[in-house]
Amino acid sequence: MTPEEDAAITAAARLDPDNPPLHDDEPFDVDGELKTIIWLDADVVTRLKAGGAGWQVRANRILREALGV
Repeated sequence: MTPEEDAAITAAARLDPDNPPLHDDEPFDVDGELKTIIWLDADVVTRLKAGGAGWQVRANRILREALGV
């Protein structure tokens, strides 16, 4: 890959709102959130996504309420 190609890919990635930059000092912490992988039943995800955009925020809110945090 040429430096020009690398620069073009990097520039495109920075414009992607679903691809926030990672920082060496805090690679997994963005605004107090931790990116993680969790396995959920398909019907649970389907139900969450049925509410439209923001399903992950809703899932987080539901978990917080269930856990009392």
